[in-house]
Amino acid sequence: MSTMTVDKGAPTRKVKYGSMSRDRAWALRWSYFFLTLFAIFSLVPPIYMLITSLKSSAEISAATNPWWVFHPTLSNYIELLTSNQFLTFFRSSW
Repeated sequence: MSTMTVDKGAPTRKVKYGSMSRDRAWALRWSYFFLTLFAIFSLVPPIYMLITSLKSSAEISAATNPWWVFHPTLSNYIELLTSNQFLTFFRSSW
């Protein structure tokens, strides 16, 4: 029969709950912060273009809130799609 000895002088390890260390959790939070910041900076110009395309020429040049459309209109799209020059260039791009 064998006997087991327990070393009382050995350092004890603290039990951590959770699957991630604290440093790794902070790194993950910072990476999500910068990814969100990058996504915002990447998406602002196309959103601004869409908002501006729904405004009339007078509303674009007015000194009002540039992010709000007071009187939305599709006249810019109608003018573009009925323009012969645009249709010619669109067909030749295929």
